[in-house]
Amino acid sequence: MVEAGYVVFQSDEAGPGEVAECGRRLGCALQPGDLVFLEGPLGAGKTTFVRAVAKCMEVTDPVRSPSFTIANIYSGRITVQHLDLYRLEALGDEDALALEEYLRPDAVTLVEWPDAGRGCLGAPTWTVLLDHVSMETRSLEIVAATETGRERWEEAAADE
Repeated sequence: MVEAGYVVFQSDEAGPGEVAECGRRLGCALQPGDLVFLEGPLGAGKTTFVRAVAKCMEVTDPVRSPSFTIANIYSGRITVQHLDLYRLEALGDEDALALEEYLRPDAVTLVEWPDAGRGCLGAPTWTVLLDHVSMETRSLEIVAATETGRERWEEAAADE
């Protein structure tokens, strides 16, 4: 749940193309050090969104869900760290504490299922909320934590 911030995008009828386009636009707005939380149920499109972000970051490797490894790291014009904390509850405290190592000032970190890591990761720069509306459509909300983030989102649109 997002407590505060600036809703920069909201739709209750986003198709796969619009979800990917919003991921690409967010990818263009991201800067090193940004932390993005992706929230939503299984199959809502979180990893698809990350793929679009990574494409904008010029990642050429296939982007896969890191469900069984916790994290995948991709090289691009900015390093993209993709975490999936879905299974983190089954891990010990020492593993949860290692999450802090992913907060790097030279990388963008995207976290699916962030609830398990909220205490270690801190506040996100961006929050993406996805949910099922139908088999083909999703609700999608993107929230920038700061006015600067909102401005970066608008600049990314102007660059299109």
